[in-house]
Amino acid sequence: MREDYIETGYKPKLDELVCEYYMEPADGVSFEKACNHMAGESSIDTWSDISTLSPERAQELKPHVFFIDKERGTVKVAYKQDLFEIDSVPQILSAIAGNIMSMKLVKNLRLEDIEFPKDVLNSFRGPKYGLDGLRDLFGVYDRPLIGTIVKPKVGLSSEKHADVAYKSFVGGCDVVKDDENLTNQKFNAFDKRAEITLDAKEKAEKETEERKMYLCNITAPTCEEMLRRAEVINDLGGKYVMIDIITAGWTALQSLREATEDMDLAIHAHRCMHSVMTRNPRHGVNMVALAKLTRLIGHDQLHIGTVVGKMHGDKDEVLSLRDECVLDYIPTNDQLHILEQDWGNIKPMMPVASGGLEPGMVPDLYNMFGKDVIMQFGAGIHAHPMGTEAGATACRQSVEAALENFTLEEYASNHKELQSALEKWG
Repeated sequence: MREDYIETGYKPKLDELVCEYYMEPADGVSFEKACNHMAGESSIDTWSDISTLSPERAQELKPHVFFIDKERGTVKVAYKQDLFEIDSVPQILSAIAGNIMSMKLVKNLRLEDIEFPKDVLNSFRGPKYGLDGLRDLFGVYDRPLIGTIVKPKVGLSSEKHADVAYKSFVGGCDVVKDDENLTNQKFNAFDKRAEITLDAKEKAEKETEERKMYLCNITAPTCEEMLRRAEVINDLGGKYVMIDIITAGWTALQSLREATEDMDLAIHAHRCMHSVMTRNPRHGVNMVALAKLTRLIGHDQLHIGTVVGKMHGDKDEVLSLRDECVLDYIPTNDQLHILEQDWGNIKPMMPVASGGLEPGMVPDLYNMFGKDVIMQFGAGIHAHPMGTEAGATACRQSVEAALENFTLEEYASNHKELQSALEKWG
């Protein structure tokens, strides 16, 4: 194993990929030794000395550990671009977050962030629609979008599923989506659900004179079936698909984005299972890095958390994810382990706040996120005392109150759906 990867005076070149890690060496292992082995294992080295790579080539390809803060456990590494298949997220992750996570020399290791150079950015499509394109698709520019998930997650027939979607749409939802574990079950087969729920969407559009979107979950056992399902939605006139990004895998996500370039489909990224990698603050992968990869590949919207709902994620983390979705330029934030990123021509994504929301939380959501967000309610709509349609209406009324600077209590005084929601949830 080489011992010359640490070079704290090194300045990363513009075409290098930079990673920030949190590291805790194993007991009895020096920080420097752990850094050297991490840099080597993620690139050109192995656990024992080998002679199969010439010293000259090794010198050309070796990464540089250019920043170490032992007190905070922070390590920054600059990787040569030639180490990567630059348009392949699976290969990039296999290097920078692969075997290094299993090394005995480290007790804990967490990939905090990735800074992509221009050549890597230019090798990806980025979102087809992005935030502004989705605004055009809905024809809504001046408020947050309101969404719901058909509940329960699984168990409804296709007909009942479509009926719940219809009531949500006519009540005021812009978006209705499947939940993460509804795909192609016997009681609610994909093709039938897609057809009749899109019919319900069209009916609601005619009645409300608003654009509505149904996000059907195309997550599937194979890439071929996933793409077939995308084609079904496209052929039926749908404008959106949903994919479970972690369980489907990065190859599937890149395949889907390539296929949708020739369709009219926007992509909704559901992040279920991300906490397996992201929840431990000392080991795994920061959700910020996964959000950046999702934007790089080219999905149009991503779940980021809520702060006020049921899902794990503090305010700093959620707002960092919001920024990675919507900003064109991200400055360095050493405190939050955020690396600088100029997104160039890669379009912004629409952030989605989802998880345990009800109408009374809208003012806090609006104060945190502003108008560029999809506020997505599940039981906060379907558990409304007056039913699903009224639940959707209550959420829409909450947004109207926030936009018009009324308190919810003031607005509820002549809006019975909101009043009923406040009585139930406080």
